[in-house]
Amino acid sequence: MICREHNGSFVMIKQHDHGQLSGELAKRFHSEQVPEPARRAEVLRAVSNHDRGWIDLDETPFWNDAEEAPYTFINFPVVPKLTFYTKGLDEIEADTPYGALLCSLHFERLIEVSGEDNPELTEYLVQEEERRARIRRDLEQSAPIGEAELYNDTRLLQFCDDLSLYMALNEPGSPKSEEHPWWKDGFSGSEDFGFTEGRVITAEWKDKHTLMLDPFPFTETFEIALPLRRVSKVEVEAKGIARAYRDTPKQEFNIVVKGNIEWN
Repeated sequence: MICREHNGSFVMIKQHDHGQLSGELAKRFHSEQVPEPARRAEVLRAVSNHDRGWIDLDETPFWNDAEEAPYTFINFPVVPKLTFYTKGLDEIEADTPYGALLCSLHFERLIEVSGEDNPELTEYLVQEEERRARIRRDLEQSAPIGEAELYNDTRLLQFCDDLSLYMALNEPGSPKSEEHPWWKDGFSGSEDFGFTEGRVITAEWKDKHTLMLDPFPFTETFEIALPLRRVSKVEVEAKGIARAYRDTPKQEFNIVVKGNIEWN
């Protein structure tokens, strides 16, 4: 679950909904970064489904007594989180082995960035290294992977994941000074996209529904919907998090994504 607090409520977003939003962003990405035609559909499915391991976990949120808030993807206990990471990757691999390779690399990067270190994580990393080696051996027989292709596709997944998270973790309309610390220096790795000419892509809310990006990484201005629930803290105290979440209707929050330059 992705969660932030605002005006007496927990704003809660399912991980897989965020993943689906990431996929919508990938479809609209700058033409220079479009995946190779032979694997484009696989890459887009991978981006859309990279967090599908959370589908079952997010049906019923868990309460974190220490934080007096719902557990999120950031502080969810490691062992069950890794179990569901693995489940999601198994499902992705059954659909698209190349997509599973991308997602496995993506999760490895997230673990490295987190700085966590324990035996379960070590075992998971070894298991995923074996998965990636097996997939690469299999694909070499039919559709060899270019290193530049793999690098570009993992960068696309990383950026779309980050931007979707930015939309979820930052209250729309909030000033730059209140931005989540993960992106205070822009989106890491975006300087590697050729069209940015070495610049890091940054984002800023212009109003409660308009997000400005610079340099602009998409082909045109567009509107996108983020599914969420605003769960009242009063309701949580009265009913518990599971029932309060269930009784809160889902909303679709619309966001217009635009920049100073649009590409043809």
